Amino acid sequence: MKYCNKCAVSVDSPVTRCPLCYATLVSKDNEPEPVSYPDLETQAEKYNIFFRILLFLSLSVSVVCTTINFLAPTKTWWSLIVVANILYMWIAISTALQRRAKLGYNVLIQGLCLAVMILIFDRFFDSKVNWAFNYALPFLFLTATLSITIIVIIKRMKIRDFILYFILTALMGFVPLLLIAVGLVDVIWPSVVSAVYSGLALVSIFVFADNATKVELKKRLHI
Repeated sequence: MKYCNKCAVSVDSPVTRCPLCYATLVSKDNEPEPVSYPDLETQAEKYNIFFRILLFLSLSVSVVCTTINFLAPTKTWWSLIVVANILYMWIAISTALQRRAKLGYNVLIQGLCLAVMILIFDRFFDSKVNWAFNYALPFLFLTATLSITIIVIIKRMKIRDFILYFILTALMGFVPLLLIAVGLVDVIWPSVVSAVYSGLALVSIFVFADNATKVELKKRLHI
């Protein structure tokens, strides 16, 4: 135990200066001071197993898709689009671990900007295989929604903090269905997968959300 002669208070901590006046503390006995502050694990250490599993799944999906695409070649290397989206997911998660503000907004804007860039790139090269509508956009919207889901788990954030952006990002997953309806999509399964996951994400909000989240949702939607 240490003592501050100026403030006349005892300080149960291994610090050497008074937290009030910053004067030098005097030790009242010769016993070592216990550490009063808990050891805080970093988020990377805390979710080490989770990250290992996620990394294993990411590598497995990349290898499997690339192998299938190589053994059963098509007009486009759609596996590269899958790998690119996995890299985007890791970038979004890494960014989320370093900052907390406007996570949902950042993922939404990133998704929209990447979608515009994909369409410009596709039109610029005058692609004949329609890879942007068949593969790139569905996988991009799926990855954006999945990224927010993983961020919520890792950061242990309350979904009501960015529920509007989560809903808007999930709704983007249904855009490929509209593209199917207007005849712009030839390969249907990526669009269906994107829409199914987005639907599950939206349903999970209403199933697992607490009362505070539901109240916040009503406020945002004005219902």
